[in-house]
Amino acid sequence: MIFTLTDITTHFSAAHFTEGRQLFTDNRITALNIQHDGELITAVIPQASKHSLRVYVRTRHEKNTLTINGECSCEDKQNCMHVVATLLQALDDRQMLSGNENVAIPGFVDQSSRKPLGKTHKKATAQPADTQQVLLYLLQLDDEDTLQVKTIVVRHLKHGGYSSGRSFNPGRAMSRTPPRFLDSVDLALMETLNQLPCAADAGTFLLTGPQSIHILEDILDTGRCYFDSVEWGTLLSQGTERQLDFHWAMDDFGYQRGEWQITPEADSLLPLSSPWYFDDETGECGPLLNNLPVDLIHKLTTMAPVPPEQAAKTNKDLLETWPDSMIPPLQVLEIETLPQVTPVPCLRLVTEDDPPMFDEWIESSDSAYLSFAYEDDDGNDMKISRHAPPTCIRNGRFIHIQRDKKVEQAAVKQLHKLGFEEIDDQGFDSSEDCFFLGSRFEDDDAEAWLNFQVEDLPVLRAQGWRIEYDNFRYRLTEASRWTCDVKKLEQQDWFDMELGVEVDGQHIDLLPILLNFLSNFPRGLPDAKEITTEHFIIPFDNAENEERLLSLPAAKVLPLLETLLEIYHNTNSTDHQNLRLSRIQLAQFSTLSQDEDGIPLQWLGDDDAQQLVQRLRDLDGIPEVTPPTGLTATLRPYQQQGLNWLQFLREYQLAGILADDMGLGKTVQALAHLLLEKEAGRANRPSLVIAPTSLMFNWRHETERFAPQLKVLVLHGPQRKQHFPAIADHDLIITTYPLLARDKDTLLAHDYHLLILDEAQVIKNPKAQAGRVARDINARHRLCLTGTPMENHLSELWSLFDFLLPGLLGDHKQFRRFFRSPIEKHGSEATSERLSRRIRPFLLRRTKQQVATELPPKTEIVQTVMLEGKQRELYETVRLAMHRRVREEIERQGLGRSHIVVLDALLKLRQVCCDPRLVKIDKANDVNKNAKLEMLMELLPEMVEEGRRILLFSQFTTMLGFIEDELKKANIDYVKLTGQTRDRETPVKNFQDGKVPLFLISLKAGGVGLNLTTADTVIHYDPWWNPAVERQATDRAHRIGQQQAVFVYKFICEGTLEEKIQAMQQRKQALADGLYQDDGQNETQWNEQDLEALFQPLGGD
Repeated sequence: MIFTLTDITTHFSAAHFTEGRQLFTDNRITALNIQHDGELITAVIPQASKHSLRVYVRTRHEKNTLTINGECSCEDKQNCMHVVATLLQALDDRQMLSGNENVAIPGFVDQSSRKPLGKTHKKATAQPADTQQVLLYLLQLDDEDTLQVKTIVVRHLKHGGYSSGRSFNPGRAMSRTPPRFLDSVDLALMETLNQLPCAADAGTFLLTGPQSIHILEDILDTGRCYFDSVEWGTLLSQGTERQLDFHWAMDDFGYQRGEWQITPEADSLLPLSSPWYFDDETGECGPLLNNLPVDLIHKLTTMAPVPPEQAAKTNKDLLETWPDSMIPPLQVLEIETLPQVTPVPCLRLVTEDDPPMFDEWIESSDSAYLSFAYEDDDGNDMKISRHAPPTCIRNGRFIHIQRDKKVEQAAVKQLHKLGFEEIDDQGFDSSEDCFFLGSRFEDDDAEAWLNFQVEDLPVLRAQGWRIEYDNFRYRLTEASRWTCDVKKLEQQDWFDMELGVEVDGQHIDLLPILLNFLSNFPRGLPDAKEITTEHFIIPFDNAENEERLLSLPAAKVLPLLETLLEIYHNTNSTDHQNLRLSRIQLAQFSTLSQDEDGIPLQWLGDDDAQQLVQRLRDLDGIPEVTPPTGLTATLRPYQQQGLNWLQFLREYQLAGILADDMGLGKTVQALAHLLLEKEAGRANRPSLVIAPTSLMFNWRHETERFAPQLKVLVLHGPQRKQHFPAIADHDLIITTYPLLARDKDTLLAHDYHLLILDEAQVIKNPKAQAGRVARDINARHRLCLTGTPMENHLSELWSLFDFLLPGLLGDHKQFRRFFRSPIEKHGSEATSERLSRRIRPFLLRRTKQQVATELPPKTEIVQTVMLEGKQRELYETVRLAMHRRVREEIERQGLGRSHIVVLDALLKLRQVCCDPRLVKIDKANDVNKNAKLEMLMELLPEMVEEGRRILLFSQFTTMLGFIEDELKKANIDYVKLTGQTRDRETPVKNFQDGKVPLFLISLKAGGVGLNLTTADTVIHYDPWWNPAVERQATDRAHRIGQQQAVFVYKFICEGTLEEKIQAMQQRKQALADGLYQDDGQNETQWNEQDLEALFQPLGGD
């Protein structure tokens, strides 16, 4: 043990020592841990009504001086009675373990159970007659380093050592019958001690004056003199003379302190009439040889550190007072004042193995050390703490710093705001101030330190703070480079991909780290808006197998993690070093870093793979192709870009959706692509177009007009089977969705170069037979054409991509889990953005506003009409009945299973608004007035007279029949197109040729595919839920080729369900825009609140 009982008593007040000894005697100390021969001691002291106290003690010998620094979680915090008790317990335990003999420690419950402690360098002299009691002499140094002598009486114990002592008053020796345990020497010493000044404690005297040395020699001769205490102290004897030398020592701030050197080395300097030493190791006391006067020795021993600016004056004063002494002078430095500069706050984060705070489970502690760097004229920094003197020593010069206390105080205040607390009682000469974050006695500070580095350190750095790390266990490391190494395998369309980052010059395999991280989220990652931190903290082992912490920005890594989660959810791969990806899965990764907010991936590996990734990430960089020479049309710039994109998809065996607005020429772009394939010799098989029946003649006419070199075969009508043998002899085969199931065997018997689905939303239901047959058709390449890839919900979009690129969006279950549910149910903007990035390379959409600036304006007019009389009563009657029925159904089955009942109820309300005759109930027969039809017949004659050319759409073919009856009465010519129209070409031609001013069209039969650019007016007689359907219908007129302004009228019954439909349309449009425009705003699901709004009564009722 590097300390003794003497050290304990000299370092603590008498009160703390007494209280600590009582705790030790009561066996209150637990969990004692002694390290490095007592340099580090920890313990726990249980408390009756509080948490246990934790004690940490560090002892250290430096320059022949022992320092004891103890900390405790009690109110006193430092060098309290609990620290004393811990030191006593440590000294007791270590001595017991070593088997050394010593005197007993008073206060033990069972003294016989402990071995005597202490050193016995010399046996006592002959004992008095009464050997049961013994007089002992104790030497002690008080707080002012004055030597004291105390007399106590003890008893011999059977097992050796002494009993607890009690003070003995030397005055008792002066009585007529002095105690029998006193011999003649004791009696003489008692008489001498009685003449010395008394100390505070009974039986204690100050060993001062000219006779102090002689008195001490007599006491030592008794052989019963101990230093400090009989329990722990050392039995003393007189030793030989030793040499005492003096010199000045200078610290880093220029302060000089006097230091004594005893040779051979001893522990203490005893302040007698001339100096003596005490050697705890040998138990010797003896005189010291020195040529300095005693009063000078006392002066030098008690002198405070001398500041640099007072060195010369102190030399003068010492020389004047002791002119003949041989004292070495203090070093006088040249004083230089540093110009006023603004200091730089420096924060050093460090993990210490011997922490300045203790917890019984913690072996290390984390601290932040604050200093301020002042720069000198040479550009060198001088660091000081705010408590330290504003001075430092550089190259033999004493430099005075003009410190900026405002900056220093502001820095400390800022740390306090960030949650730091300063450790009290730091040395005034420390170059750094120590701060801690969190609890000093709990090992739960990791999160606080990590949050500080992620959230606050960047702010401090931006303010100019200098941040340093010193073996800091929570240091966050950021990746300097992200790499994605892709290698093409011998298997066609398969790639191996390795993810990595560069951290401090070391390449780290990121994939195992991320997959291990994903294992913490078996139900999927949280949405970005639910993550409060901006970074994920992921542990990894560096090249030296040391654990480090990698900081990954959450906003950038979440898409990567979600993609990994999808791929590993859909693979049996167990290789965590690299990913084996299909071409489609590689495309998933390529879209992760295509904008400023993406992951800064650097793609490495095969040239082909890198080129594919680059093209997918930068569609503007797709090389331009030369249009086919046989194309009789001049492509507009955006149509040329579409052709480039189609060729790119073909080159890399990919597929996509051409989703331009209606009227922008999707057909001509597809024909240019087909013709280019034929001219390049790649189309050595026929290509197949599947389209709605209404578009059959349009495809044939457009092909004949723009690509006459293509041999076209239309498979339609009862005579189509006779053309089946000629399929292989044609370039382009055109058929319809209704015929897929009937002609399945024939169509599947051929292989095709390109399979095109026009108005591809028809296969939005993956379970429908047309969609299943389309998926089974074998073609080298696939393409979808549609202005509305999604009409109602996201699964429609999945269905198209499942046809084009199976796996891009996972299977249907995965898609619902990773995309549809987060977007539609939870409004996840981050997931919507990720889906948009995923499909962006494979979905090309341009709006008329973007590319067809030459189009005339389109004006939308909402024409409202008020229901009145019996029609209004009928609406309310139907509303109340349907509302009650819907509520009952929802209560019985829930909203999810009441879909059919809800739609039927809403249908009846819409029918009342259009025409009461549409509602098949008896009460409707009593209504002979229709407000909306009356308004229509007021407007139409006027429009026809003005020369307007009008398209009128309705979802109800029966309604079109009612309108026909009114038109005949008004002598207005018209043509009509519904699902029952066999000859679709004639009515279109008659209208386009100007033979009739009005075209009645059912929304489903003529809402897509028709080119009716001679129209300048569009009337939507009844609103539809989906705005895309209405917009498609409007685009029959507002499309390329239109030369006139287009007016769009929407007939809405005020206060009715139709007004609510308008709000529904806006919500559906927001969902679609979130995918196409990447704005992340989407919400589409009905809820019970929506239904309640739909069934609200008419205003005023």
